[in-house]
Amino acid sequence: MAETDVNYRFIEGDPNVSPILLLHGTGGSEDDLLPIGRFLSADSPLLAIRGRVQEEGMNRYFKHTPSGGFDLADLEYETTWLFDTLNELCQKFNIDYQRFIVVGYSNGANVAARALLTRADTFHTGIFFHPMALSTVNSEQDLSDVKVWMSHGSNDPIVSADNFETLEDYLKGQHAQVDIFKHDQSHNLNEAELTSAKEWLAASGRLGQWNKE
Repeated sequence: MAETDVNYRFIEGDPNVSPILLLHGTGGSEDDLLPIGRFLSADSPLLAIRGRVQEEGMNRYFKHTPSGGFDLADLEYETTWLFDTLNELCQKFNIDYQRFIVVGYSNGANVAARALLTRADTFHTGIFFHPMALSTVNSEQDLSDVKVWMSHGSNDPIVSADNFETLEDYLKGQHAQVDIFKHDQSHNLNEAELTSAKEWLAASGRLGQWNKE
């Protein structure tokens, strides 16, 4: 990994508190979710990595196809780059990779949820704001040591209720512990869901030292 190839922000925190990885939404940057990460856990080290794909001038973590669908080959390629980069940054900053809490919004949540379902040993704790299922999932990984919190808005024009429930079913089908927060707004973040995520994380047992089950 060349430093010039990666746009990221790292903010030091208490090494005894689990670190948080922040993955922005479409058009965002490595700075977008830093205030949310600090709100969720005041003492966690924070690492935010910008997606390196650009579409119509907007940063993303993977491409669309010319017809507007999801480019699953590019998704796999870019997800490999993302987690390789994460591993190298963990080594650089002496961060325990196994304890990462991944916080993603929209496009960032999508790539994180997909990685959790399809890749071995990615992470064990996730907070996904407005995620969606990107395609069918046929893998049968054991996610019994995984805890996930997810939010959905009933008036979301991007993520349908059926799609969100499909993602929930995929995660639960692989034995992840999933907690859901729903509201009647759109694809936006709001105070109620941020507070819910913070309370869930505080009660999850994943902010302090913990062992993979």
